Amino acid sequence: MDVEYKILLSSPPVTEHLDSVKMAASSLTNNQQSIKIQVKKEGKYSALITKFTMKNAAQYKVVDEIDKEFKFWIWHFEDYEDSTISFS
Repeated sequence: MDVEYKILLSSPPVTEHLDSVKMAASSLTNNQQSIKIQVKKEGKYSALITKFTMKNAAQYKVVDEIDKEFKFWIWHFEDYEDSTISFS
């Protein structure tokens, strides 16, 4: 199952941001090679987009686990604005 976790930041991400989201994805994925991190400008925000794969499961069963894991790794982001999870 493909997962996308997008974080909106009020400033451009730094290395610490990238390392934190990679650690979160690393703990959830079934394939370390599947982790991709992208930065895009979305209006006045910087979007930090992490894509990775997980073993197949009902989305409603894993969405809280995904959110909890990312929140554990990004709680210290002072420029955090919002986050979303999507499945493709």
